Amino acid sequence: MTKQATIREVAARAGVSPSTVSRVLNGLDADHMRPETKDRVLLAIEELDYTPVKAAQTLRRQRTQVIGILVPDISNSFFSRIVRGVGSVAFEKGFSTLVCDSNHSVEKESHYLDILLAEGVEGIVFIPVGRPDMARVKRLLHQGIKIVVADRRVEGLPAVGADNKGGSCELTKHLLRLGYQRIAYIAGPQEVSTAQDRLAGFRQTMAVANLSPVAVCHGKFTYESGYEHAQKILKKYRVDAIMAGNDLIAIGVIQAAEDMGLSLPEDLGVTGFDHTPLLALVRPKLTTVKVPAYRFGEEVCRQLFDGKGEDITLPVKLIPGATCQQQVIKEENK
Repeated sequence: MTKQATIREVAARAGVSPSTVSRVLNGLDADHMRPETKDRVLLAIEELDYTPVKAAQTLRRQRTQVIGILVPDISNSFFSRIVRGVGSVAFEKGFSTLVCDSNHSVEKESHYLDILLAEGVEGIVFIPVGRPDMARVKRLLHQGIKIVVADRRVEGLPAVGADNKGGSCELTKHLLRLGYQRIAYIAGPQEVSTAQDRLAGFRQTMAVANLSPVAVCHGKFTYESGYEHAQKILKKYRVDAIMAGNDLIAIGVIQAAEDMGLSLPEDLGVTGFDHTPLLALVRPKLTTVKVPAYRFGEEVCRQLFDGKGEDITLPVKLIPGATCQQQVIKEENK
């Protein structure tokens, strides 16, 4: 393993004292340091790939017994249930958790990866926004920090995921059995593996049925994205149903349809994916696919402690609801 640079080596490279480097690292440079001095220190830190975590651990203790959790949106109940699952297993093992919310920002995600490294976490449960900064990921791994991905895939890292493609296939078949044919799809971000798999399941099932999607568009896994894209689809196309990449998108679709004077399921069928607790407040009851988010959290945390670095796929379950017709649609009504 490469020898970790010291604060004295950083100071020597920058031509400053170790205390000056310490002030920069601890954010105490404001109004007390010339900008060019700080720039030299930051450049030296980057060139030497320096992180204070090893020195800090030596001063405190060898093990922090902290697990980091980095999620795209803690306000999304799907992710918060994963966090709770991680926390339950971590607590049983005598570990604490440090939760970071990237708010769907790759820049914030990279910043939090640096923070988790500096905090000396012993492992990270990672739900990336899209494709993460692999240089930072490799730096963490180089420091001996184990990373397991939840819900999504990152090349080279073990992952605990759901059968998103299979669940989407089953959901699409359900709509086709009910007689829906003119179906549009609002997917999540193109760079997210979960969105890719769910869209692939839809496309595959439609192709087997010799049908083409009315429209396919990509957005964010948010209510606002669902509302915006649903309005565009409903104004431009004649559709029987709109499938959404997750429940939040679907709730946005429902609201957009209602605002345009459409009734569910009489005028439009809508489906989601995830089966979040928020659906208890949604009427009519949403047709969706249940993904075991809490179990995700438990399993991914166990993988941090005991796993062999293998990918795990958890099963999902179709949940029929009242946002789709409960019986076969008659051809004359289509």
